[in-house]
Amino acid sequence: MTGKIKLPALEIFMTAVDAVEFSKVLKDQIQSVKFITQYIWPDLNIPISDVLDMEIAKNINFSVINTDILSIEDYKKKYVIHYPGSNYDGAMVGEGLVRFSCSRMAGYAPGSLRNGRLTASYDLLEEPETDKFVKTVWKIFKKGAKKVYLINRETGQIADKPETRFFAWPDAAKKFNGEDGHYLTNHAFAYFVAKDV
Repeated sequence: MTGKIKLPALEIFMTAVDAVEFSKVLKDQIQSVKFITQYIWPDLNIPISDVLDMEIAKNINFSVINTDILSIEDYKKKYVIHYPGSNYDGAMVGEGLVRFSCSRMAGYAPGSLRNGRLTASYDLLEEPETDKFVKTVWKIFKKGAKKVYLINRETGQIADKPETRFFAWPDAAKKFNGEDGHYLTNHAFAYFVAKDV
């Protein structure tokens, strides 16, 4: 049987406050989720938390793992690589996993927030539980998010239609609302605001 690989992605604008709130909402809706802080680990004591705290949420990428689909032990066996004489590194996407890449301040536009991403990668036919999990995470994320609209920074004109893949959570939408040069941005020629803030 030939698989059907799915690579869903959302472009997200979130502050650390938003990321912490998102983790709480996810945990409330899906009790089996945990958050794996992603970076090079010195050993197999992988940094895992039930919800994010502000320090973890600040500019650190993490994976959301559904332990009903993939246990922590199975994650370590299947998805963690040990480099001999060095450290450990874990996969960010796969069965039962969603990757969260943090939004960051845009170096090309001081005072503006560049988007992060929610991504996943799985086989639809072989991993139907992961498909259901990812769709649930997307639904929860979108329910808490605000739609964003392209804005012309020079004229202040805002597009009539919202972007379809870009979303902002409330704290990011409020802080990066176009006032005093504080925008949501994807690249040097794309800036956004949330209309209903």
